[in-house]
Amino acid sequence: MSLLPDVISSSRANDLTPRQVQAAARAQRSTELEVFRHGLGARLRAECDRIDSQAAGDALRTALDEELDLLDYGLRRANGSVAKAELVARKVEMLASMNNRRVAQRFGG
Repeated sequence: MSLLPDVISSSRANDLTPRQVQAAARAQRSTELEVFRHGLGARLRAECDRIDSQAAGDALRTALDEELDLLDYGLRRANGSVAKAELVARKVEMLASMNNRRVAQRFGG
Protein backbone atom coordinates (compact mmCIF):
# COMPACT_ATOMS: atom_id res chain seq x y z
CA MET A 1 0.00 0.00 0.00
CA SER A 2 1.39 3.34 -1.05
CA LEU A 3 1.16 6.44 1.07
CA LEU A 4 1.49 8.54 -2.06
CA PRO A 5 -1.58 10.20 -3.58
CA ASP A 6 -3.46 8.41 -6.34
CA VAL A 7 -2.02 9.13 -9.75
CA ILE A 8 -5.31 10.11 -11.29
CA SER A 9 -8.71 10.61 -9.77
CA SER A 10 -11.49 8.75 -11.52
CA SER A 11 -13.17 12.02 -12.50
CA ARG A 12 -9.93 13.27 -14.08
CA ALA A 13 -9.10 10.01 -15.90
CA ASN A 14 -11.60 10.82 -18.63
CA ASP A 15 -9.73 14.05 -19.44
CA LEU A 16 -6.41 12.26 -20.15
CA THR A 17 -5.20 10.29 -23.11
CA PRO A 18 -4.16 6.66 -22.61
CA ARG A 19 -0.54 7.75 -23.08
CA GLN A 20 -0.88 10.34 -20.29
CA VAL A 21 -2.44 7.72 -18.01
CA GLN A 22 0.47 5.35 -18.71
CA ALA A 23 3.02 8.11 -18.09
CA ALA A 24 1.35 8.98 -14.80
CA ALA A 25 1.33 5.32 -13.74
CA ARG A 26 5.05 5.01 -14.62
CA ALA A 27 5.81 8.16 -12.64
CA GLN A 28 3.85 6.77 -9.69
CA ARG A 29 5.80 3.47 -9.77
CA SER A 30 9.09 5.31 -10.07
CA THR A 31 8.22 7.53 -7.12
CA GLU A 32 7.15 4.55 -5.02
CA LEU A 33 10.42 2.79 -5.82
CA GLU A 34 12.43 5.88 -4.90
CA VAL A 35 10.57 6.23 -1.59
CA PHE A 36 11.15 2.52 -0.88
CA ARG A 37 14.87 2.82 -1.65
CA HIS A 38 15.12 5.91 0.55
CA GLY A 39 13.51 4.00 3.42
CA LEU A 40 15.92 1.11 3.00
CA GLY A 41 18.87 3.50 2.92
CA ALA A 42 17.68 5.26 6.07
CA ARG A 43 17.31 1.94 7.90
CA LEU A 44 20.76 0.88 6.70
CA ARG A 45 22.36 4.08 8.00
CA ALA A 46 20.52 3.83 11.33
CA GLU A 47 21.59 0.22 11.87
CA CYS A 48 25.21 1.01 10.94
CA ASP A 49 25.18 3.94 13.39
CA ARG A 50 23.80 1.69 16.13
CA ILE A 51 26.46 -0.95 15.53
CA ASP A 52 29.24 1.65 15.35
CA SER A 53 28.08 3.26 18.60
CA GLN A 54 27.96 -0.11 20.32
CA ALA A 55 31.45 -1.01 19.08
CA ALA A 56 32.83 2.37 20.17
CA GLY A 57 31.29 1.91 23.61
CA ASP A 58 32.82 -1.55 23.88
CA ALA A 59 36.25 -0.20 22.89
CA LEU A 60 36.01 2.66 25.39
CA ARG A 61 34.91 0.36 28.21
CA THR A 62 37.78 -2.01 27.45
CA ALA A 63 40.27 0.88 27.39
CA LEU A 64 38.94 2.23 30.69
CA ASP A 65 39.10 -1.21 32.30
CA GLU A 66 42.74 -1.58 31.27
CA GLU A 67 43.64 1.92 32.45
CA LEU A 68 42.01 1.33 35.84
CA ASP A 69 43.62 -2.09 36.17
CA LEU A 70 47.04 -0.56 35.47
CA LEU A 71 46.35 2.20 37.99
CA ASP A 72 45.26 -0.26 40.69
CA TYR A 73 48.25 -2.51 40.00
CA GLY A 74 50.69 0.41 40.01
CA LEU A 75 49.34 1.96 43.20
CA ARG A 76 49.61 -1.38 44.96
CA ARG A 77 53.22 -1.64 43.77
CA ALA A 78 53.92 1.98 44.77
CA ASN A 79 52.99 1.05 48.34
CA GLY A 80 52.55 4.68 49.40
CA SER A 81 55.67 6.04 47.67
CA VAL A 82 54.94 9.42 46.09
CA ALA A 83 57.70 8.98 43.49
CA LYS A 84 56.40 5.54 42.48
CA ALA A 85 52.83 6.84 42.35
CA GLU A 86 54.03 9.58 39.98
CA LEU A 87 55.59 6.94 37.70
CA VAL A 88 52.31 5.01 37.76
CA ALA A 89 50.37 8.17 36.87
CA ARG A 90 52.64 8.78 33.87
CA LYS A 91 52.19 5.23 32.59
CA VAL A 92 48.43 5.34 33.03
CA GLU A 93 48.35 8.67 31.19
CA MET A 94 50.47 7.18 28.39
CA LEU A 95 48.13 4.20 28.08
CA ALA A 96 45.10 6.51 28.10
CA SER A 97 46.63 8.65 25.33
CA MET A 98 47.35 5.58 23.18
CA ASN A 99 43.85 4.22 23.76
CA ASN A 100 42.27 7.58 22.98
CA ARG A 101 44.22 7.87 19.72
CA ARG A 102 43.34 4.32 18.70
CA VAL A 103 39.64 4.77 19.42
CA ALA A 104 39.58 8.14 17.65
CA GLN A 105 41.28 6.68 14.56
CA ARG A 106 39.00 3.68 14.49
CA PHE A 107 35.75 5.50 15.08
CA GLY A 108 36.49 8.94 13.66
CA GLY A 109 36.49 10.91 16.90
